[in-house]
Amino acid sequence: MADVFVYVQHLLGIGHVRRMALINRAIRDRGLSVMVASGGVPDDGLDFAADQVTQLSPCKTADSSFSILVDPKGNRLGDDWKETRKAELLTAFVDARPKLLLVEMFPFGRRAFRFELIPLFEAAKAAGIPVVCSVRDLLVRKKDPAKTQWMATIARKYLTRVLVHGDPNVFDFARSFECAEQIADLITHTGYVAADPGIKTTASRSGVLVSAGGGAVGAELIELAIAARQYSGPYGQAKWDIVAGPHFPSDRFNNIASTLPDGIELHRFLPDFRERMAKAAVSVSQAGYNTLMDVLSTATPAVMVPFADGGESEQTERAEILSKEGVISLLDLDGLSAQSLAKYIDRASQPANVRIALDGAQKTAAIIAGMIKGQV
Repeated sequence: MADVFVYVQHLLGIGHVRRMALINRAIRDRGLSVMVASGGVPDDGLDFAADQVTQLSPCKTADSSFSILVDPKGNRLGDDWKETRKAELLTAFVDARPKLLLVEMFPFGRRAFRFELIPLFEAAKAAGIPVVCSVRDLLVRKKDPAKTQWMATIARKYLTRVLVHGDPNVFDFARSFECAEQIADLITHTGYVAADPGIKTTASRSGVLVSAGGGAVGAELIELAIAARQYSGPYGQAKWDIVAGPHFPSDRFNNIASTLPDGIELHRFLPDFRERMAKAAVSVSQAGYNTLMDVLSTATPAVMVPFADGGESEQTERAEILSKEGVISLLDLDGLSAQSLAKYIDRASQPANVRIALDGAQKTAAIIAGMIKGQV
């Protein structure tokens, strides 16, 4: 049994897992139990912060277009796999007998998984269990208005609450979801989900921290950053930590490791990533939700190069607004050279003092606890 049944599906990066883990931890801090059903490729480095994790038959995306689902070996998945997955998910849900269902993204993303999530919603509805969607501040914009309307229709039919992990003073959910008015009564902005919102840096900072999220994409940025060190003035002799990510291609990782110059250290993963960021002189990264939250909560000077392949718009859109506010330096990978990247790193300054709510995990947990107790 579990108080909260959480569905998480990571396909390319691991940002969704990390954000949900912070929420799960906050829920458990309120004395509630959490069971996670994970549909992504298992990884020993992933911590869901749950009492129990059920691994569904895993899948990932074949490439950054997100158009094809494959198994961990790259084999394309078909209808038989879908039936197996649906059965596994529904069995886990029934066995857990939860008081609340919390689903990451769907129906505002993960449309490819409607084959199992619509039946899951139906099961929750039949059992009288509230269904809550956990969704980031900005969505990838859809070119087909019918798909946007479908999201609103599904949300209206099945969801009890839509918890948007953003600050409406920065981005209202309607900014990237044109049908938000249709479900306005369901939407609550929780603030951004960041670890330990009160953490601050020490007075002295040194070195450069380069990261690529989960590592499934970002190899070009990492290789460019390594080449940029020799052109840096203040940081040319400083230590640079390069965090490739758990899903960075092994052959490319080994090639980079074998040719690293002195003063640069390559890591797959750093368990103390945020602590290192709080001490770094500059952070260089993509503009993923979680890395940006780390930058904001540690007030670290940051240079960001958004991931924008496969029609992904949310990193660029979020970064553009915060760049105008003086929070980060924003670059475009197209045409970027090692020399120009070095100049931006050298010029990076501490983020402007922008007031952004970073207590989203705690507020989300409070809302969920209240729903379970019948208070909200």
